[in-house]
Amino acid sequence: MRLPHAPARWLQPLPGLIAALFALLFAGFLLVTRGETETLRTAQLEQDMLWQKQAIEQQAEANREALLALAATLPGQDYTAPAFQARVLTLIQTNPEIIGLALHSGGPRARWTAPQARHTQPFDGKTGWGELQTIDGQPIVTYTTETPDHGNFVVATIALDVLLQHQVPWWLGQRYQVSLLGPDGRVLASKYQRQYDPGDKAYTVRLDKPPLALTLVARPYGTPRTLLADLLPWLLFILAGAMLASTWALRRHIRKREAIEVRLRSETALRLAMENSLVTGLRATDLEGRVLHVNRAYTEMTGFSSEALIGLRPPLPYWPPEEIERCQAASDAILAGRLDPNGFSVRFMKKSGERFDVRLYASKLIDGDGRHIGWMNAMYDITELRRERKALQASHERFVTVLNGLDAAVAVSDTETGELLMSNLQFDRAFGLPDWRGRCCIVPFVKRRTEPPVDAEWYDPFSKRWYQIKSRQSVWVDGSAVWLEIATDITALKTAAERERRQNETLQQTARLISMGEMASSLAHELNQPLGAIASYASGCRNILGSPDPNLKQLAQALDKMAEQAKRAGQIIRGIREFVQRRAPSRKRCEIGTLLDTVLDLLGHEIVRRDADVSLQQSPDLPSLYADPVMLEQVIFNLIKNALEAMDTTPPARRALAISLGRDGDYLRVTIADRGPGLSPEQLEQLFKPFFTTKDTGMGMGLNICRSIIEHHQGRMWVEANPGGGSRFIFTVPFSEEPDAIEP
Repeated sequence: MRLPHAPARWLQPLPGLIAALFALLFAGFLLVTRGETETLRTAQLEQDMLWQKQAIEQQAEANREALLALAATLPGQDYTAPAFQARVLTLIQTNPEIIGLALHSGGPRARWTAPQARHTQPFDGKTGWGELQTIDGQPIVTYTTETPDHGNFVVATIALDVLLQHQVPWWLGQRYQVSLLGPDGRVLASKYQRQYDPGDKAYTVRLDKPPLALTLVARPYGTPRTLLADLLPWLLFILAGAMLASTWALRRHIRKREAIEVRLRSETALRLAMENSLVTGLRATDLEGRVLHVNRAYTEMTGFSSEALIGLRPPLPYWPPEEIERCQAASDAILAGRLDPNGFSVRFMKKSGERFDVRLYASKLIDGDGRHIGWMNAMYDITELRRERKALQASHERFVTVLNGLDAAVAVSDTETGELLMSNLQFDRAFGLPDWRGRCCIVPFVKRRTEPPVDAEWYDPFSKRWYQIKSRQSVWVDGSAVWLEIATDITALKTAAERERRQNETLQQTARLISMGEMASSLAHELNQPLGAIASYASGCRNILGSPDPNLKQLAQALDKMAEQAKRAGQIIRGIREFVQRRAPSRKRCEIGTLLDTVLDLLGHEIVRRDADVSLQQSPDLPSLYADPVMLEQVIFNLIKNALEAMDTTPPARRALAISLGRDGDYLRVTIADRGPGLSPEQLEQLFKPFFTTKDTGMGMGLNICRSIIEHHQGRMWVEANPGGGSRFIFTVPFSEEPDAIEP
């Protein structure tokens, strides 16, 4: 299978190789030609310069010989002879480089100067060639010869620049820039064409004959070439490059085309695989409704093969007889271009006769030239979707039924706008929202916050009812942030709580009265002491007054003692009245030590009667409390009284009552420990329940009331076993370290 393609692979790079070979050969030809041309130019330059050297040397020698001949013809001292003047004129005219001619008799000043001379140098007394000089920027040299009579000297001034200009022919000046250099290498004169630029290469030749060991230098000009001659090599190079580039581009295009064909085949296979993997049925028809193509999902939905469907026109075999009109109407609408963006809901029939619901969408089928050649249909099986929608509708109805059956009012509102999005029937009834309300906004019951969720109570002044408000932020079905609020009517609970509070107050008062009844004998003993002292002091006052000379100082002291005992009796009665009277709770600043002293004074007789050893341990500098002092006195009173009664069966030597007042962070910690028989685990579980008691004559309300009082003060009460026997009752209440604390 690969042999037919082998020549094609070799033929593809062949034009490129030929073009590359041509370019290489042509470049070699140009290099060789250029080298030969350069060699010829160099040889021509050497030949021209040798000729020019010879020409200059011959002219210098001719000038010298002409001057010698002129000096030989001078007849004695007669320099005015016509023959001599004619020779001078001829010499200067035929040799323009001779710019000065003078006759000297041995002195520096000339005896005679040729009228045609432009410049004359003084005589230095030497014959032959003189020193090189530059006068007014013009390089000159003198030649001096002596006349035959040895009486005169002919001095000629020769301009080297004029010599160079006249001795370099025009054709040589067109080729080279010719310069004459002095012995020091300085340029004395040059002949060049201003429109040409000399090259960097120079040829130097030294003049063998005088004057003054001069050097001749020639720099060839760039050879002027025609535009065609310059462009022709480049055009050939460009042509070769274009051939190479076109061959490379053609090869690249062929490779790209092959790659595109491979990708096209892969993409076609991928598209076919994607089309066949879709669960959506695809069908292509022409403008008349004739089926052109169906995918695998379409055939699986209908049960007909693609060969059976391609080429058919409506009516199609999967249209149920009972739905033929609806199917035909949908087909006519599509062919007429009346496309519904929501699709057409129709029912089709499988080859087995099973019916299924579909939604049919249609769009124009456009070919690669942009022409409308048919219609593309997408078919979705919505049978299961309809079943799920019905189930979802039923579930929603059940949810609404359950939501409307709640006693709590439920509402959902938008976080940003406050618009009411949903509410149940209880919410509408509780807050008077009509069914026809439309879109509306609700005002939050309480101040909202995200963390922690709101859990507060709210009183409705219109309906005069209390509600428990639970509010938290949530996410709605469209992803927006909403507030979910649940308002539960707790008016009945509030009423019951108030009733329970009044009952607790009654029970507390009853418990105090019972406690005072139980302590009647102790109170009578406490009152007997001040009353007996008053009676004794009254009898003593009578005796003092009955004496002939009463001692008034003793009488005053007795009266003061009577007043103190009366005041003590009044304090005992006032404390009992405050303890037992019924009143509302009233908090104020108080000291725990003072409260404990009051209770110990009330129970002092009981402590002595029961022979109990009371010890007190108190931390220094305890802050004040902000509490109801009478309630705390009742708690301490009940706990100490219970501790004394618990030690009835304890031997007197072990009856120890330990009271500890300490600080536990921001709380006061009070511990009352006894050495009684202790409590069993079953008793510990039910100890604070109403009507539970371990005494034969108790009501079972004391500890329950004590715990309620402590919890009312934001504290805590518990009981635990006392190491060594007995029990320890502990309660904590917060300190009030704020100077302006108020009643909550």
